[in-house]
Amino acid sequence: TRHEPERELTVAEARDRVVAAIRRERATKRVEAEADAMVAQLAKGESLQAVAAARSLPVQDIPGLPRGAPVPDRAASEAYFAAPVPAEGKGSPGKVSLADGSVLVFNVTKVTPGKAADATDQERDMVKQQLAALGGREDAETLLRALRKQMKVTVVESRL
Repeated sequence: TRHEPERELTVAEARDRVVAAIRRERATKRVEAEADAMVAQLAKGESLQAVAAARSLPVQDIPGLPRGAPVPDRAASEAYFAAPVPAEGKGSPGKVSLADGSVLVFNVTKVTPGKAADATDQERDMVKQQLAALGGREDAETLLRALRKQMKVTVVESRL
């Protein structure tokens, strides 16, 4: 029902926001440093259970996690699969920042390569569709590049 023109906040008005931002930044740095320390301990050969127990943190073992599973979220799943394959009897530790601001420390202890023979018909069909879509997109982009080399094309980005 009313409008206030844009203006700069006074120091008193901005104080709470600034203090909260500083506290959030300091807490984030502490959490990152602690996660780095945990990853270093894991790299030295300590178990995730022992490292977490020393800090009273929960541990969750997730055997047989399939690629793309959002556990606990997509960024974590991508980090698990980006970790190097661990040597026999060792782990491949890492950390990932989650969307809620927390940091997840993990240790990949085993990687089981997928077997095409174990895929269901539905999974095979899905992969075929994905590969066909990728191939189609690549073909279309190749055709577009070839046509642009042959003809003078002016693209008006604002009309796309």
